[in-house]
Amino acid sequence: MNKIVLIAGDGVLPVEIARKLSEQGKNIFTMNMSNCNNSEDLRLYSEKFMSFRTPALGRAIREVKAWGADALIMAGGIHKKTIYFLSSMLFDSVTRKVLRKSLHDDHSLLGAIVSEFESNGVKVIPYWQIIPEFLAPKGNLTQRVPSEREMYDVRYGCEILQVTLPCSFGQAIVVADGAVVAVEAMEGTDAMIQRAGNLVKHGVLIKMMKKTQDLRYDLPTTGTRTLENMRKSGLTCLAVEAGRTIILEPEKFFALAEKYNIAVFGI
Repeated sequence: MNKIVLIAGDGVLPVEIARKLSEQGKNIFTMNMSNCNNSEDLRLYSEKFMSFRTPALGRAIREVKAWGADALIMAGGIHKKTIYFLSSMLFDSVTRKVLRKSLHDDHSLLGAIVSEFESNGVKVIPYWQIIPEFLAPKGNLTQRVPSEREMYDVRYGCEILQVTLPCSFGQAIVVADGAVVAVEAMEGTDAMIQRAGNLVKHGVLIKMMKKTQDLRYDLPTTGTRTLENMRKSGLTCLAVEAGRTIILEPEKFFALAEKYNIAVFGI
């Protein structure tokens, strides 16, 4: 597969994928929203680049088919307020159709978008296969090992996540002293961490994904911004699901974790 379309949201992840694909000699057609913060970086690696003011799934499908793409990758963050705060009249007819027939939790919505592409003959492939070295390994990932109290909170948080994840919310949770401080919803992990810090100034952060989640898209990610927010909120341990969590810019990430004395553990 030499001609790959990248539907890119915000953040470092789509840039890293584009860089890796470029290094492999792939031709990349990148599409992203015009308000994304990574457009200039993505342009560097793209043979073709297009941005959208508002979601336009019908146009995206037409452009992908006209370009003769071999496959498509979806990666990066697009905030849910794009759906809730923009008038549906700004969306094209295909986007409105997908929104009408899909639940608005992240996984259902992304699954409906993938189905629309694939029903039009466009193969969607998993992005983690492009950057397998970014997948979190198992066990202690930093020099500082989680304390007994931190591991107690991690285990308790995992039990709670087994209940929330099948309901399609709560990919991340903050636990302190055996109490649930905050559960992630539409606001995202960073805002949830800040909310937790306003309640208590210690605890652990656990990130997981539901067992039935499609591994082609929407894997949990963590990076230096997560660590910065944890430090501000007094959180001292991060537990992520091994083999199913992307650690962005791993060298910078682990150096910062050591600097802030934050333990990182692969569940």
